[in-house]
Amino acid sequence: MRKERKTLSDFLSFQCKDRLITLREFLARELSISRRMAKRLIDRGWVFVNEERVSKANFPLSDGDRVEAIIYEPDYTYDILYEDEYIVAISKPPFMPTNESPKSLESTLRRDGYKVRAIHRLDLETTGAVLFAKGDGVFNKFKELFKKKEIGKLYIVIVEGRVDREAFEVSFRVGGKEAHSFFRVLKRGNIATLLQARITTGRKHQIRIHLSMVGHPVVGEKLYRKGRIWEEAIRKVPRCMLHCEELSFKHPLSGKLLKIRAPLPEDFKRVWEKLLYL
Repeated sequence: MRKERKTLSDFLSFQCKDRLITLREFLARELSISRRMAKRLIDRGWVFVNEERVSKANFPLSDGDRVEAIIYEPDYTYDILYEDEYIVAISKPPFMPTNESPKSLESTLRRDGYKVRAIHRLDLETTGAVLFAKGDGVFNKFKELFKKKEIGKLYIVIVEGRVDREAFEVSFRVGGKEAHSFFRVLKRGNIATLLQARITTGRKHQIRIHLSMVGHPVVGEKLYRKGRIWEEAIRKVPRCMLHCEELSFKHPLSGKLLKIRAPLPEDFKRVWEKLLYL
C-alpha cells in the first residue's frame, strides 16, 4: 500500500545590500538559522547567487546580488514493491542512501525487522526500485545477474531543454569503463523534456553524465551542471529528477520472470506538470 507523503518545500529569494559578507553569513542572518545550517543548505546545492548554483560557504557577496535558497524537508517513507522468500524490492525515497549508513534504506529495513542486504544502489537523490537479498547466498546469485547484464533497468528522467530527436544513444566511457545509454522521448515541453532511459551498463552516475554531455542535463543536477540556470522553475527543483521505474529479470531461484515497477513519486509528477506548460 502506498503511503501519503508530506514533503515540505519552499523557495526564497533575497537581495544582498551588504558590501562585505559571505554567503553563509548572509543566509544565516536572512533565514534566522545557524551558520552550520546555512552551510548545509549550500553543501546540498540548494543555494543560488544570480541564477548560478554556488557550493562555497565563504563565497563573497556584493551589493545587489540576488540570493535564492531552496528549503526542503524530505519524507523518508518507503514502499514495498515485491517480496518473496528470497528478496524484497523497495521504492527508495529521495535523499536516503541505499546502504552503508545508519540512515540508509538498508539500515531502516533492518530496524523494521528485515534481515536484508542491498544487491545494488541508486544515487542519493534518485528514487525507484531497489532489490534487497534475504541472505548471502541470494545476494551472490543476484550479483551474478547484474554482472552478466541479465537485469533490465528502465528509468524515467526529466531533462533541461527541448529534445528534438525521438530517440538517441550515448556510448561514452564512464570512470574509464565502457558505458551505453539509450534514450527515448516520452513528452516535450518548451523548457524540459520527459525521457525514458535504458542502460546496459551500470556505471556510477552514468545517465547523469551522458545527458550532461549531450547538452540536456537532468533537472536538479548539481554535479555535472555548470553555469547559470535561467529558468526559475528549474532552479526551484531540489533534487535530480531521475527515477528507476522498472527492473526486469528471470528470478535465479524461483525461475519466475519478474517485472518490478515503481510508480513515479509525487514530487516527480508535480515537477513535470509545472515544467510541461511553461
